[in-house]
Amino acid sequence: MTVKNGIAEEIYEKNIIDLGLVDADGKFVGASGSNKTHIWISEYGASLGYAKTKIKKGKWAIIVGAYKIMDSGVTVEYEINFTYKERILLQGDLHVHTLCSDGNLSVEEVILFAKKAGLNFIFITDHNNYFHNRALTSDEDITVMPGVEWTHFKGHVSMLGIEKAFDGVYYTNTLEETQEKLRMARQKGAIVSINHPFCPDCGFKWGLNNVEYDCIEIWNGPMKWSDMECIKWWHGELCKGRKIPIVGGSDFHKYEIGRGIGWPTTCIYSMSRSPSDIYDAIRQGMGFVTYMPNGPTAYIECNGSILGQTVKYKPCLKVKFAFSRLYKHDVIKIITGESSEEIICDSNAKEIAIEKELKNVLFYRVEIYRPYMDDFPSLPVLVSNPLYVDGENVNKVD
Repeated sequence: MTVKNGIAEEIYEKNIIDLGLVDADGKFVGASGSNKTHIWISEYGASLGYAKTKIKKGKWAIIVGAYKIMDSGVTVEYEINFTYKERILLQGDLHVHTLCSDGNLSVEEVILFAKKAGLNFIFITDHNNYFHNRALTSDEDITVMPGVEWTHFKGHVSMLGIEKAFDGVYYTNTLEETQEKLRMARQKGAIVSINHPFCPDCGFKWGLNNVEYDCIEIWNGPMKWSDMECIKWWHGELCKGRKIPIVGGSDFHKYEIGRGIGWPTTCIYSMSRSPSDIYDAIRQGMGFVTYMPNGPTAYIECNGSILGQTVKYKPCLKVKFAFSRLYKHDVIKIITGESSEEIICDSNAKEIAIEKELKNVLFYRVEIYRPYMDDFPSLPVLVSNPLYVDGENVNKVD
């Protein structure tokens, strides 16, 4: 009702049109009635009333619900806007526990603190427990994805990206049963990551050469001796010609000295915040691990290929390195299977770009070390995945 010149007038709705959406596969995406002037959908989230939906090429349909229409008819127009994919740097944590196992924060609290830390994505990986995964929700600030840490006294393994990574009970009694458990998780689509394999308390005793996996957690919580041993082992495997993506995880249970959500942070160059793009970037190793969300960054590129990918060796090509968030006295190490070159930051340059001629080596990767006090060894603050080189007569270390 409205008042005009002191006279009450009723306002009648002349047209009422409901809105709904069907995707390219003919599946119902959702509906929102007649009071919405704007909706959005994506793989990681959507407007209320709509399902998270992967945007696929094909013929979509808008459901025009003609609930009430004037006799003279009405013209309805829809404006469709697309956010096109482009590679972006995302920061996340692949190893976090909640009250659903032995953490001391709820899922909702963990997500809140992850957003406050500046993370773009997070996996919930409670021990042998996946029942909460069906209730996880993302929003426009963070992508929240399902996971589970398969936990055995002979080793811990994260199974990431699907709600239910294994069927039946979680335990195994033999190597063969463990191999089958991991194989089935990968067959279902999970990313299988071996967690803290060199930890003296809960390392991977099944043998890293006895099982199949997608990546290795080389950095678990605060950097320690066992992580350094894992990096050393991983480098040796790279020199044999293997391609093993690396990740890091906080293994967060509660806030304590040296441990918090995003300490360390896995950074990936992903095509979007959608889960499928994040999974793809993790599997390929398109990123690096840094000690916390505001730690240094690294980028390697040659002839259109970036870290995690492979460039075909050709003479005269250039490898480009870019670093940011650097401090004075930081030491950049450019590492191949044959050499390690050190570059010392002589000022708080913040950003450094380096270009080198591509060599016929197996890979290029980088590490950054930072001194914290005099007479104390510098510690790694960044470890990158390699840019691999496909060349002839490349010597492999046996």
